[in-house]
Amino acid sequence: MAAYSDDEQLEQLKQWFRENGKAIVAGVIIAVGGVVGWQQWNSYQDRQAESAALAYAQLMEARHTDADAATIDRRGRAVMDGYAGTAYAAMAGLQLGEHHASTGQLDDARQALEWVVDNARDSAFRHMARLRLAQVLMAAGDAEAALAVLEVDDHGEFRMQYQERLGDVYAELGRVEDAIAAYEAVLGSEQLGRDRREHVELKRNDLVSGGNA
Repeated sequence: MAAYSDDEQLEQLKQWFRENGKAIVAGVIIAVGGVVGWQQWNSYQDRQAESAALAYAQLMEARHTDADAATIDRRGRAVMDGYAGTAYAAMAGLQLGEHHASTGQLDDARQALEWVVDNARDSAFRHMARLRLAQVLMAAGDAEAALAVLEVDDHGEFRMQYQERLGDVYAELGRVEDAIAAYEAVLGSEQLGRDRREHVELKRNDLVSGGNA
């Protein structure tokens, strides 16, 4: 096949650009706009993270200075409501759960911890919230609800903590054999510290001696 002449090639190029030029220009505009938009999004995310960190710091200041309960609750809720997509919101929920539980406000503690279970993006925060929520429910006298919270397939890096908490719940429900088995699962871990091991052994032994009495 004969090669095209310069004029033919130029005419073909003009025709191709007439047919495709608008799409190319649009693509360039979209690409440039995407870069600018991405930069703006990153800048927004940075501002959100800074604001969330500041709001969380204000919550911690209130806790460390023994501020009144209303101030602590208001500051915690401000982080959770205003920055729900950040890790600071999950940490604020855990802080509120701990604060309310320590002051006997078990329903408020439950609500804060349930929020973390339902909304935290990081699984570690969800696990911590479940474990603390089970304690709150136990303190409220609802061991069945505590058991439901703990009965999840994935324990992540918190297997020992789940087993110990399950042992506590089983013991409360009178399921002595299940409780002993859960405690022994904890004691089978080589990563268990001495103080924690002694504590779990004490709970296990109390059940064993009680069953043999």
